[in-house]
Parts: sequence; structure tokens; C-alpha cells
Amino acid sequence: MRIRHGRTDDHRLVRGCVFVLAAAVAWAAESYESDLNVSRPAVLAAAAPAPPRPRAGPSRLVWVLVDGLRLDASRRMPVLNRLRADGLDVVARAEFPSFSGPQFIAQASGIEPAASGVLSNSFPREVELDSVFRRAKLAGFRTAVVTTDGDDGLREVYARWIDESHLADTLERVPSADLALVHIGHPDEAAHEHGTRSPEYRAALAAVDDFVGRVVATLDPPHDTIVVSSDHGNLSAGGHGGTEPEVVKVPIVAWGAGVRPGQGRRVGWARDVGPTIASLLGVAPLCHATGRSLVGSDEPTARQRAAVCALVGGAGRRRTKHVPATILVAVGTLALLVRRTRSTRRARLTAPTYTLVFGILLVGTHTVSFSVSNLTGPFAVRVTTLCVLAGLAQLFVGGRASVAPAAFVTSLTVLAIAVVAAFQPVAPVDGTLRFVPIPALTSLAFVCLMTFAVGTPELADADGGSVGDTERAGRAGVATGLLPVHALAQCALVEPDPARADDFVDRRPGRERGYAE
Repeated sequence: MRIRHGRTDDHRLVRGCVFVLAAAVAWAAESYESDLNVSRPAVLAAAAPAPPRPRAGPSRLVWVLVDGLRLDASRRMPVLNRLRADGLDVVARAEFPSFSGPQFIAQASGIEPAASGVLSNSFPREVELDSVFRRAKLAGFRTAVVTTDGDDGLREVYARWIDESHLADTLERVPSADLALVHIGHPDEAAHEHGTRSPEYRAALAAVDDFVGRVVATLDPPHDTIVVSSDHGNLSAGGHGGTEPEVVKVPIVAWGAGVRPGQGRRVGWARDVGPTIASLLGVAPLCHATGRSLVGSDEPTARQRAAVCALVGGAGRRRTKHVPATILVAVGTLALLVRRTRSTRRARLTAPTYTLVFGILLVGTHTVSFSVSNLTGPFAVRVTTLCVLAGLAQLFVGGRASVAPAAFVTSLTVLAIAVVAAFQPVAPVDGTLRFVPIPALTSLAFVCLMTFAVGTPELADADGGSVGDTERAGRAGVATGLLPVHALAQCALVEPDPARADDFVDRRPGRERGYAE
């Protein structure tokens, strides 16, 4: 008769559950940012403005959106500086989060991310917000989008209102549409890969400046207009998304028909781009815009904006109120695990080591901003390295038996961090506390995976003994022939080793039958 291994099966089941938990927490870290998106923002309830007026704007408007153009870097672009001197020069602020997707929508629809509901690059569908493309189409204009990117993301956001799009364009020409958006991603790519102080970044800006000069040469100033803006800046080492000054300060430049020259330097918001373009085109006001036109506003536009602002109120001051349910599952699961395992005093006392070391490394390496997470691959490598170092410290200080208690302590810490982040404003002045749950969840996923890899301490039995204790006591009882019946059942935790079969044989004279046949 073979003896079953109930405790061994339990141990494997526990390890399997810990592995699944690690995967679930890792997914929560990956989706944390996109989970903040709001598919039906309150601003959609705004009443539609009057139908578009007859065409009264310029014959053609070209909007050049330069991805990743820092304000200070734009001051070193000769062509752009000439347009500033002869047209509109605005120092604008992009509102949190300073990712390309939310900022493009903020400018095209004239509403900040906190009120638009688009708070990440992974918004799942076409937005229902009004936009300069929609207004232009309703007024009878033809619209087009040109992008140096290899995907159609910009068009998909406003798919119904864009007539033509060109991907991975070499920027040799601009479509002859009434409203043409030209998105240039080269500066942002150079900033991410080489930093904003690199020759590559300077070369990308020089190419943009040359392109702007070629576009201007094709325009008729009394009838055509060009608007140049940036969605965000970049850190010196590359990266954006946070609230650092070099990331959120962006330029807006307008020149041509409808732009009064010699206005000097002005201050505005990135969301002012959409209302400004709508005003230059002479179409009805944007239905959902909280931004204002930088070239003057009429009475209907002012009334519409006032109504929208009253509707959304202080959207940026609302709390996120988002705590991933996976964290609560992790706390409960790890609490049960620790309760069912035997741990030494050393293991309990050193359990916070992983969390403390990871936190110190996170702050010490300046990995506490959305801006450093903008490139997923390098960020994942960076945070994983911190997790590995913290894990090695945990093993060195507390040993293998301390890993499960460390995972439980980490889960409590992550829960506290998530709760604090849930009460942060949607548009914080400093986005650090909004960001910390992402690396915190990553660290929790890693320590759960580490618990799975190194195994859990011996499961305690009902009397407080462990699997190993019961097995050793069982072997001693068998050897002396004094093993009680109930202990016999408990000793059957690990399949008998054939090499040690003599341990299970009654050695009294005349008896050769073992306990297991």
C-alpha cells in the first residue's frame, strides 16, 4: 500500500497560488496607469454650440505638432524664432500627465486630461470629445494627418473626422487639406534614446526647423496660417509624463492670417491650442473646451467655455480613488500563508528588509516619476534590478525562511501606498505619489515570485509542529516500535525513500513485515 502525501500536495498548491498571485500583481502594475482613464467624462454632458458659421477663416491652416520639443530648445531654432517675432509667441504649460496621447487630445479638443478622462497613452477607443477636426468637417473643410510614426494612433482618436492620413511620412510634402496636422516624432525619439543634450536631439530639432521653413515658404500669409506646438518636453536624460518644469513647459507659435504680429511673449496652457485653431478657422466654438483662444474670442465662444468650465468644475482637484483589488487579495493570501507556516524570530524581525532596501534604492536612483517610466523596456529593467538587489539583501539578512514574511510586509506597504495615491488629485502639482504604486506593485510581484522560487517555510500542523518535525518524530517512533496509530497517519508526509526502506521494518525477532507493503 502506497502512503499519500497530503502535506506535500498542500505545499505545491500554496506555491502555485503564490505564482498566480505574482502574475496578477504584475498585471496590476502594468495596467495601473490605464485603469485611471475615464470612458465617460462629465464634460460629455455639455450642450452643443450653435452650428458652424460659414467659412470665414484662412484658406489653409497647417498645425505642426513637434513631439518632445522642450521650450528652452525651441528658443534655439532660427526659423521658429522668426515666426515668434512676426506672430504669436506663447510659453504654455502642459497639464499632468505629460504623455503624448493625453496631450494630443488636450490640444485638439481644448480640454485638460483631468477633465477629458484620457490619462494615459492606452485609451482604448475613439474619443467622443469635440475637436478641431470635427468642427472643421462640419464646416465643410477637408482634414488630413501626417505623422512620422509607423502607426495610425493619431487618426484613430478622431477617425470619423479625418479625411486622409499618411504614416511614416518623410515630410517631403504637406497635404493640401484645409486643416492639416503634421506630427513629427523624431525629437522625442532622439531624447528618449540619447537625451536632450545630445547631438542627435539637436540634429532632430534642426531638421524640424528646416521643415517649418519649407512649409512657411508654401504659405500665403494673408490667407494661410501655421501653428507650431509641442505636446511635452523631456528630461535631460530623456523621458516625460511627470510634472518636472522641463517636461511641462512647451512652446506655442502661430503666424499668418488671423495672427496679429508683434504681440510679445505671452503665457497660456497647452489646451489653448484647439480653441486658437478653431478661432483662426472661423468655425463654431469647441463643444468641450476649457481652454481659451490666444487670438481673441467672440461671445458665443466665451459663453460655451464658461458653461463647460462650470460643468467640469475643479476636475483636476478630484481624487483618483483607485486601489487595485489585487492588492487586497495579495494581503489576504500572504497573511494566510504566513499564518500557516513556521517562522523563526529572525525571519519575523528581518521581514521589512526587502521593503526598506527597495524604497531606499527607488528614491536614491531617482526612479520616482512618471517621466522615468515612459519607455517600458528600460524602466522594467531598472525596477527589476532594484527588486533583485532588495531580494538579495532579504536573503542575506533574514535567510530563506524570511521571504514569505517579507512578502506579507511588502503587501501591507503597497496597500498603504495605493490608499495614499487614491486620495491624490487627478492633476497633482507633483505626481510622485500618483506614480509610486507602479514600482511598488512591481516590487510586490517580484517578492511573490521570489517566494514561489525559494519555497515557503514548513507548513505547521494543527498542534503547532511542522512537516519536518512530524516526519522526524515519525521515523524515531517507527525505529523504536512505539509509533501510535494517529502518528502513523501524520508521518506519511513524504513518500518513503527506497534507499531507507530498513527504517520502516519491524526489527523484532520473527517479524519481517514492514509497515508499507
